Formats: sequence, structure tokens, C-alpha cells
Amino acid sequence: MFDHDGVLVDSLTVFTAAFTAACRRHGYPDVTNAEHVVALFHDNVYECMRAHGMTPDAITAIIAETAAALATEPDLHPFPGVAELLRGLTRRFDVVVVTSNESAVVRGFLARAGLAGEVREVLGVDVDASKVTKIAAVMRRYPGQERWFYVGDTTGDMLEGAAAGATPLGAGWGWHGPAALAAAGAAYVAATPSDLLAYVLDDTPAP
Repeated sequence: MFDHDGVLVDSLTVFTAAFTAACRRHGYPDVTNAEHVVALFHDNVYECMRAHGMTPDAITAIIAETAAALATEPDLHPFPGVAELLRGLTRRFDVVVVTSNESAVVRGFLARAGLAGEVREVLGVDVDASKVTKIAAVMRRYPGQERWFYVGDTTGDMLEGAAAGATPLGAGWGWHGPAALAAAGAAYVAATPSDLLAYVLDDTPAP
């Protein structure tokens, strides 16, 4: 299982511009830069936004407007090595994206990147706001495994993956960086997508 933004897609610059603009429109002008945005992902982003003082209506609007901007942004690309990572994994596993973004935005990106066939399912905020709930639901569909991996790039991803019972793996190329991911409980922090592929394939030998 994978997060999307900061793991599969290099979206921080575009995400920050859209998110901070939406925050200004809805009365939260103190969220002004990437540092502020990334800080909202130290745990479940919706809980963090509420803790920041944002109202439920504002949160809904900010997330929807950010997603709309991402859906039409042409300058979004997979991180180098992500295509090879997904193709290497799908030879042996079903790959599922579990994200706080909207499912349609992720599916659109995967289609434009030529990666739609590498992902079995996308579970976005329209399915549930809690990654814990979504990860646990995926795990129940694959009983009998020794471990279920959840790959994320934020401390919130590590915490939510572990809370669901998955093994959190850190994407060290993403938003929070290797040290923060390790401190948040990542079982392994990969420096590159190829490192991650080697780790997962070595950890789960073919039957």
C-alpha cells in the first residue's frame, strides 16, 4: 500500500501553492509556505487541520479546491524510479494507493503517467478520511500474510500505518525526510524507490 503525494508524485510545490491559496480564501492566511503545509501532516491531516482551528466546512472546501487544482495541473510527474518500483512490485503483489487526496485526482495522475495498470485500487478521502480505516480494510481482504506494508513520506503516514496494524515503510525522498520517518516508527526508510523495491522483494521471497 502506498501514499500518493510525496511518495509516487513530486507534488509539493504545486500542492503548497493550491493549498495555501485555498487557506487564504477561507480565512487562514497564516498557512503560507511548504513548511506550514508539511507540518499539518505530522498526524492525520484532517485532525491536524481541525487542531489548527479550521472549521469542518473550511476543511472540506480547502481540500476540494486543492484537489481541483491538482487534477488540472499538467506539471506533475512521478518521482524518478517510481514507475520501475510499481512495475517491479505488481509482478508479485496487488498495489493499492491509500491517500488523503481524492481518488479521482490520483487515478487521473496515474493514467497520465501511464501507471494506471500498475495499481489495483485507489482509496482516497472520498472513501474515508482515516487512513487507518482504509489500510485496515485492505488488510482484511488479504488475510494470512505475515506483514502488510504501508509506504508513506510523512510522520502521519507512519503513525496511521502502524495504528492499522501494517508495517510502515518510509519514502525518504518525500515531505518529512528520513530522520523524521525513522523517529515516527518506520520499519525501514528507503533512500530511493529502487532501494524500496529491493527491500520489499528481499523481505518477501517469491513462493
